[in-house]
Amino acid sequence: MRIVSWNIETVSRFLDHPGDTYRRLGEPEVLCLQEIRIRPRDREIIAALEQALPSHACYFALCDDPRNVTGRGGRMYGVATFVHRALRPSALPSPPWDREGRSVLVDIGGADVRVVNIYAVNGTSRPYFNCESGQPDGDRHTFKRRFQRGLAEHVRGLSGAPNWILIGDWNVSRAALDTTPRLRTEPPHSLARKELDEVLVRDLALMDIFREMHPRRIQYTWFNTRKSTLDAARVDYALVSRALAGRVTEADILDDRLGSDHAPSLSRSILPPFFDELTAVRTWAREGIGRVKKKGGRDAARDHEHDEAWTGPPVAARSPRPR
Repeated sequence: MRIVSWNIETVSRFLDHPGDTYRRLGEPEVLCLQEIRIRPRDREIIAALEQALPSHACYFALCDDPRNVTGRGGRMYGVATFVHRALRPSALPSPPWDREGRSVLVDIGGADVRVVNIYAVNGTSRPYFNCESGQPDGDRHTFKRRFQRGLAEHVRGLSGAPNWILIGDWNVSRAALDTTPRLRTEPPHSLARKELDEVLVRDLALMDIFREMHPRRIQYTWFNTRKSTLDAARVDYALVSRALAGRVTEADILDDRLGSDHAPSLSRSILPPFFDELTAVRTWAREGIGRVKKKGGRDAARDHEHDEAWTGPPVAARSPRPR
């Protein structure tokens, strides 16, 4: 099972040519996108997202926090996870406090694993306002750590399979090896790193599977495109349950950023021995995606159509809107 995570920076980058992009990413069974920048009222774009990969079910969380999110007309943040239907995916409850659409959880029954797609908070000194009271509640550095703790509590509170993959853009470099020109070791950055390591990695018995498989490799996923000198970091990675780690056969970072400032990261794991349906449907899925017909342009999400010849399964039910 191939899992690819990619901070896409804007969903139009994917929806302009979903089939081509999917193939360039290696046709993953699970595709996790971050920073899709869709509002709950963008119904046509949401419909295009749900229909982008006919062979995959689509689960998403969108930003709906007008008090804290005012840029780009509210088109900020948001995550979407595509899972091949043969893997028998189903939605898990999202944290009710996640008004910025930063996490979506999916149970993949056919692989005996649960995947959490994450776009963690980028801490800044900008004030954060409590969504219920409207009153100031620290800054976004504080909110970043609160998000990490809340996510850990939410995952811990869900009973079921012990196999978890928490994957996405964590907005935290874990060590000096993961960033250039330097690791920010001063507060509040050091506090966020410490809590990530303790509250998530240690307490949930997770491991950074890329660093586990490549202890000394220097490779980055985010690049500051505004600077002429290299300013980069590895902030996109998969935290995998130790119970699952023995099934992971590959963890890597793709070279092609496909226009984003983030490089896609991938993990590949072995499916349970009893599960062989996926191999039989891969060709069928590839042909189905190849038949998707699109109109060009960056606003293609609003004009997305399907060829009437495509008779694959219906698209997944729309994910619940964030509250």
